[in-house]
Amino acid sequence: MNGRRRYLRPLTLFALMALFSLSLVGQLDSRLNIGGFDWDSSIDYQIHNQPHATVGNRTHNLENNPDEAEAAAVSDTNSDFVEETNGAEDGIQGDSLDSAPFADTPEALSEPVDQEPAKQEQPIKAVKVNVDELPEAPLPKPEAEREKPTVLIHIVRAGETLWDIARSYGITVNEIVAANSIKNQNRIQVGQNLKILTVKGVLHKVGTGENLWEIADRYGVSLAEIVAVNKIANPSLIKAGDEIVIPGATQLMIKDALVVNGQLQRAFDWPIKGRVSSTFGMRWGRMHNGLDIAVVTGTPIRAAADGRVTFSGSNGGYGILVIIDHGNGVETRYAHNSRNVVSVGQQVKRGDIIAYSGNTGNSTGPHLHFEIRYRSTPVDPQRYLKN
Repeated sequence: MNGRRRYLRPLTLFALMALFSLSLVGQLDSRLNIGGFDWDSSIDYQIHNQPHATVGNRTHNLENNPDEAEAAAVSDTNSDFVEETNGAEDGIQGDSLDSAPFADTPEALSEPVDQEPAKQEQPIKAVKVNVDELPEAPLPKPEAEREKPTVLIHIVRAGETLWDIARSYGITVNEIVAANSIKNQNRIQVGQNLKILTVKGVLHKVGTGENLWEIADRYGVSLAEIVAVNKIANPSLIKAGDEIVIPGATQLMIKDALVVNGQLQRAFDWPIKGRVSSTFGMRWGRMHNGLDIAVVTGTPIRAAADGRVTFSGSNGGYGILVIIDHGNGVETRYAHNSRNVVSVGQQVKRGDIIAYSGNTGNSTGPHLHFEIRYRSTPVDPQRYLKN
């Protein structure tokens, strides 16, 4: 019996201590509101333009407090209990709680009522960036991919031929010859600059008085195509001496060009206007190498094309004679003059006055004897004089 009492006494003490501990825990639980509603669930926020819900005699903010809907479902008794408990602990009446603005934390209760809630700074959000999705900066184009100029310059090296150069650029020898006005394909020099076209066509040098519309019509190429290939900003501003590429052309068709691809052209001006008294060909059993044009003595005689004077003076049956070299093996002769006004070595332009007609040498009357020779051979002037 005594042994039982000895064990019952500490058990009783332990049970009492456990009951006392549970009591303390219960009070602490009610004070901390553990497991109950949010501490501000019964407070009406004085924030305008926020959605509210009214349960009983209280208004609840549903946007900032998602748990308000659950709190509103509790009976008024429980809500009043929470309100009364909070008011009693903080020394503030329930009515003052409803009328005072509050922040989101209990510490804001100590601030003055008329002070606006402090605005919290928005934290800087860290954003993950996928490096593979970043736009890449455009890299400079390699030299090979950059736009090529319309005309390249090739410097002839030792041992190179026109055939080698043409093959390396993927063009024909004739294209190089036409672009550079080469007279002898077998005679190019080391260090010589050759113009190489990067498009199929020919390189045309604009002549005096030429315009782009006339050039396009002569080659049968559209004006827009010539402008695009040569990047011409204003077609009306091209001038004599400019070089332009004619895309698609196979041979030069220079205005007043006397020789094109080895062929003499109908590109000579009439040296004088008058009646043809004798044509080219056999006459009186002999070959007549020129064209006789009957005019009165002293009529101005003009150069039929640009060139250089190689003879000016008296020459047997020709009488007073002028000879002009036009290049490319082309020569013109003006005979039976009364006087000359040019000298040897002088450069003349098409239409310049070079002499005055007369009746000198083997002549039966005042006239001009006019010859055209190509590679030293006389040709019929009427086939090559412009109408």
